[in-house]
Amino acid sequence: MTGGWRARGRVAWVALWLACGAGQAHGEGRVFGLAGKRVDDVNFVAAWRGCDAEARAQGDRCLHLGRAGSANARLQDEAIRMALQEGLAALAVSVMHSGFLADHGLAQARSAGIPVVTFDSDLDWPHRDLRRLYIGPDNHAFGRELGEMVRRQWPAGGSVCLMSADVHDPNLNQRLAGVRAVLSGLLDRPPARLNGEGGWTEPARCPWYNGDDPSRARQQIALSLESLRVQAVVSVGAWPIAEPAAYQQMLEGLRQRGLDVRRAVFVGTGVLSPQQSLLLRQGHLAGVVEMDFEAMGRAAFRAMKRLSRGERLEGVVRTGFKSRLAGAEGGP
Repeated sequence: MTGGWRARGRVAWVALWLACGAGQAHGEGRVFGLAGKRVDDVNFVAAWRGCDAEARAQGDRCLHLGRAGSANARLQDEAIRMALQEGLAALAVSVMHSGFLADHGLAQARSAGIPVVTFDSDLDWPHRDLRRLYIGPDNHAFGRELGEMVRRQWPAGGSVCLMSADVHDPNLNQRLAGVRAVLSGLLDRPPARLNGEGGWTEPARCPWYNGDDPSRARQQIALSLESLRVQAVVSVGAWPIAEPAAYQQMLEGLRQRGLDVRRAVFVGTGVLSPQQSLLLRQGHLAGVVEMDFEAMGRAAFRAMKRLSRGERLEGVVRTGFKSRLAGAEGGP
C-alpha cells in the first residue's frame, strides 16, 4: 500500500514539474523551488503565487513542489530530492517533519551547496543549521493569540479540545503550546496538556489530529461539541473551514439537535475567502487568527534570490497575523 502511494505521489509531482515548463526555465532565468505541505492547499497555492510573481518579475521561475492530497512528510521529501537532482538555485520549505527532512532532502541540499530557507513552519532547534533563514509568523505567538480569544470568550475557563494535523508538524506544535500557555496562565512553561491550570481542561480524547483531512476535522468538531460537551474547539489550522458549506451544514445539524455552538469554534487560517468571511460574520465561527501566505511566498523568493547570489542572510523574517471576531464586520 505504501508503495502505491509513493508511486502516485511521484507521478503527480512529475506532472506538475512538466506543466511548469522546467525544461525551458533554464533559458529564461534561474529556477527556484517552493515546497509547501501539499500543492492543492489554498494557503500554499497562495504562497507559490507570491513566490512565482516575484520570480517572474526578475526573469526567474518559482516551481511549486509536492503533490495533491493529504500532507505527507515522506512525499514532501521525495519531491524535494527530485527537484534538487534537476537543479535549483535555492529552496524554500514549509517543514512537516523536521528530523526526517534533516536526514534526507535537506542533507542532500547541503551537500549540493543549495541554500535553504523555511517558511510558515521552521525546523526544530537541533536542525536549524540546515536552513539560512525562517520566513513567517511567530507560531507560538499565533497560538497565544488564539488562546487569548478563547479566554476572553470564556473567562471562567472550561473544557477545550485543540486540533492539529499531525503530531510531527513543528509550526502546529508551537501553536498548540501557545494556546496552552495563555489558557493555563503559565506563559514561560505551559503544560503538555491542560489539566485544570487556569481553569481549563482537555478531555482525554484530545488533542485531535485530523491527518490534514477537512472531513475528519468536521467530524472531530461535532464529536467535541456533542459528545464531549466542551466549551471551545481551537483548530490551529484551517481544516474545519476548508469546505465552508460542509462546515456550516455540520453546525446546522448540531443546532437541530439542540446544541448552542455560536461561541465554540476558533480557527487559525490563511487569508479568509469570501465564503469563509461570511461564516465569521454570521457567527458560525467565534473567531479566527489570519495570516498572509502570499506575502510569505514573496518574501521567500526575495531571500532565495539573494542567497543564490552569494549574499549572507540568517535568522528570522517575521510576517504578521491579525485577529477577527464573529460579527465584528457586520451581521448577515
